[in-house]
Amino acid sequence: MRTLVVMSKSKDTDDCAPVDVDDIEIDPTIIEIVTDRMTEADVAKAPANPLTVFSDLSERPQYNLPGLPLYGRRDDMRRFGYRIVCHWHRDLEFIHVVAGGTTLFVNGETRRMRAGEGVFINSRRLHYLYSDDREDCRFVTAMVDPAFLGGLWPDLSRAMLERMDERMDDYVMLDAADPSDRELLFGIDGFARTMGACAHDRLRALDAVSQAAALCSGALERMGRRPEPSDVGSSAVSPAGRTDDLRTFLAMVAFVRANVASRITLDDIARAGAVGRRRCCELFRRHAGRTPNGYLTDYRIGRSRELLVGGSMTVGEIAAVCGFSSSAYFGYVFRRRMGCSPSEYRARERG
Repeated sequence: MRTLVVMSKSKDTDDCAPVDVDDIEIDPTIIEIVTDRMTEADVAKAPANPLTVFSDLSERPQYNLPGLPLYGRRDDMRRFGYRIVCHWHRDLEFIHVVAGGTTLFVNGETRRMRAGEGVFINSRRLHYLYSDDREDCRFVTAMVDPAFLGGLWPDLSRAMLERMDERMDDYVMLDAADPSDRELLFGIDGFARTMGACAHDRLRALDAVSQAAALCSGALERMGRRPEPSDVGSSAVSPAGRTDDLRTFLAMVAFVRANVASRITLDDIARAGAVGRRRCCELFRRHAGRTPNGYLTDYRIGRSRELLVGGSMTVGEIAAVCGFSSSAYFGYVFRRRMGCSPSEYRARERG
């Protein structure tokens, strides 16, 4: 089993002090659902790696409660180094930005999101959040495994699968200025609060399931069918071609994760996908918004962040297992990406 980790941005800074998220202006439209409901303690309790990657390349969130395939949590972009790794899972995902701003990447498209806005991301779409300007952002995430609800009734499963098909919309943007969108955004926050309460009162899981069903119903009914290639011109990618590209990309990503401790070249990554160097770079740009080497470095830094916080290995040992040629080079790259040394980061995150 391998674990997806967060990526950081590549920008030098000498300041490694935490950003005071309480200084971020919160949109008055959403103030009623944000006030005193997200604290630094909430962020500290969040898992460092919310996704697990299995050998078949599928990803599964580390749900709040074992055995209940629902995820709801409030979080902060600073904790992820202002870039969450590109990921892909069958879960339906909802994001509500409650303070600050960030950029959303979904299947090659980017959208800026500010406080009071959000998004519903359809099943099995590559996506991530990033803030290259290091602007902090509070956001709430909800994820629901569609198989959990679809398992209630075969007809419901078929109806959901129809809306989750790869020919349907990849995502739907949400804006609190729209009454129907605002209901979904408030629902995301309410669901996350309920998931938190489930840790102390298991009966609240009934409320969580009800809220999850309402979110999925309200979002999936908005899914429309994307234009066919013949409707938009010959440059469009057919559904079959899009699926093949995704599989090739995921094969190359799996190679990177499996061999992170080794010396990896662009040729190695391309060979894992049975494509040439140019095609390899094209696929990484399209699906991850990064070059292959940039993604490799981001993954190594993310893996090192996990080990610095959750393990007892020395900085030198972490450098080795993450594929850096020396402790000095590891420290140089880490400072460029995270704004502080590995030791400073470990001390800060462990409190």
